[in-house]
Amino acid sequence: MNYKNHYDRLIHRAQDRRLVCYTEIHHVVPRCIGGIDEAANLVKLTPEEHYVAHQLLVKIYPTES
Repeated sequence: MNYKNHYDRLIHRAQDRRLVCYTEIHHVVPRCIGGIDEAANLVKLTPEEHYVAHQLLVKIYPTES
């Protein structure tokens, strides 16, 4: 399975939409690998999407903490 492709699609789909429900802020490039706290690196996800995003990141970067 191409985890990176799934992650990229999830992030791309979330970047330009407006949600009217509870959301969580997610770092597109995780801070543990150099991501920064700027708007271009942040995206609003539903809690379910946020969970999935982190599960995919664990698969993509298995040695990062």
